[in-house]
Amino acid sequence: MKQKIRSLITHHSSLITILILASVLRMWQLDINPPHLTSDEAALAYNAYSILETGRDEHGELLPLIFKSFGDWKPGLYIYLTVPFVAVLGLTEWAVRLPSALAGVVAVWLIYKISQRLFTPKLEIGNWKLEILAAMLLAVSPWHVHFSRGAWEANLSLTLTLAGICFFLRFLKGKRKSVYLSCLFFALTLWAYQGAKLGTTLVVVALLLAYRKQFNLMPRRQIIKVLVLGFVLVLPIILSVVQGQAGRLAVFSVFSYRRPLEYVVNILNQEGVGINSWQYIFYHSGPLSILRGVLNRWTNYYSARFLFFEGDWANPRHGAPDVGVLLLADLPMLIFGFLYLARSQNRNAKWFVLLWLLLAPLPAALSRDTIQGVRSLNEVVPLTILTACGSAYMWGFAKIRKLAILLPCYLVVYAFNYIYFLDQYWAHYPLRSAKDWQYGYKQAILAISKEQNAYQQIVFQQSYNQPYIFFLFYQKYDPKNYQKIASSVYQPNSLGDVGLVGKLDNTQFRDASASDLHQKDTIIVYDPEHPPFAELSQKQQDGIYQEITRPDGSVAFELLSWE
Repeated sequence: MKQKIRSLITHHSSLITILILASVLRMWQLDINPPHLTSDEAALAYNAYSILETGRDEHGELLPLIFKSFGDWKPGLYIYLTVPFVAVLGLTEWAVRLPSALAGVVAVWLIYKISQRLFTPKLEIGNWKLEILAAMLLAVSPWHVHFSRGAWEANLSLTLTLAGICFFLRFLKGKRKSVYLSCLFFALTLWAYQGAKLGTTLVVVALLLAYRKQFNLMPRRQIIKVLVLGFVLVLPIILSVVQGQAGRLAVFSVFSYRRPLEYVVNILNQEGVGINSWQYIFYHSGPLSILRGVLNRWTNYYSARFLFFEGDWANPRHGAPDVGVLLLADLPMLIFGFLYLARSQNRNAKWFVLLWLLLAPLPAALSRDTIQGVRSLNEVVPLTILTACGSAYMWGFAKIRKLAILLPCYLVVYAFNYIYFLDQYWAHYPLRSAKDWQYGYKQAILAISKEQNAYQQIVFQQSYNQPYIFFLFYQKYDPKNYQKIASSVYQPNSLGDVGLVGKLDNTQFRDASASDLHQKDTIIVYDPEHPPFAELSQKQQDGIYQEITRPDGSVAFELLSWE
């Protein structure tokens, strides 16, 4: 009895320690790394502030479910969850990022509960059971740590997905009413993140395929109730898609782009056939080209380059430099994880993990991006569970073959690998990714704000970084005042992409012109990499010149004014 009590205390102490570690990794200097708010983060925060102050979003809509924002139509759940944090912490970086960080910690606890219910008999290393191993690995996961530190709606959606899975597994254990909570959490993912429309559907498909026999035993009346509940919960999201509020999904979808006519003509000329020929249809048709592209992108998410060496190599914002979404030291555990699943008699759990791993990258593969760390974030869970299974199986394998002496050596290698990640993330990432995190807007706006009222006009270079939202955020602009002018200053994009804001009080968001030079009571702010016109660099010495530099010393903005 004493041994059992001691084991329980050790087990729960381990879990508490892991949750504390997860909290530290996700919240330490949350306002400093990542090094700057993105425009999307600022928009989430300002709309939460606007809701708090007025009950309306920045455009004056009363408690909307889908927020227009820049015209990219953000689902509202993250914004509403941010409201109490803004109320307590003010309009700050902490307020907008803390919901994601907390969601990341909750995810660690949820993967513990899921792993506890997935596999029987239990795998373990000494007193460390599979669920503890899974929680530990997710707590320190480079992929999950990073996306818990920014205001990423995809991270909140992932946590809600884990909650849905957790209650579904509880339902399979005999808690019949848990299926309604499972349905609720799965539906909420669509309220949190646009990409969940497909991502959550794939998780539910994987669950139903893996546990179809158990699900078929569910009373038909209860199935109908679940379907009706799910339909009611997601109906507003469905209507938003019909009304053209699907965000930028259509813009980024691979199906939204056709090959140039010149490209098709060139293929036909090379083949010497017409567009209706069987050669073109079977070898060069548009659907075949799309399929080839999707498969090419899908396999990228299982490549060593993505998993162990570079992560999302197309976007430096999505992870530490020279580090994969997993550690290279995870590779042996991942291999043993596949070996374990191959021999496991727990068919339901095995097929669920494998199906999820197979389907998770599909939302990202269907976009036009070669690699995309955000849309493929769900993949971190099956990879973590596989790695946890592999660590326990590798331990057992080593003990049987009397190779346990090698495991301390492996732990040393793992520790060095993780220290390398921490060094890359804390020492190098803030410097190398500052530009990608739109560093400089805060510093430029704070510099301008000190004497803004003394100037007649501020000409701030326009871009799709949405400079106006940083003014609203860092100046804590009164939402009531902005709502009055929002419709008149907003400029929608005719192509269906996000729009722009052209003016805010005495600040105009546009490229400066030659006529703006030497104008008294005027400040020109521009990106030196994209100067508004060539003559500017020759004439800037005539004015009062100031540079806004990034942490690596590069110039983010140049400010020019005349007395």
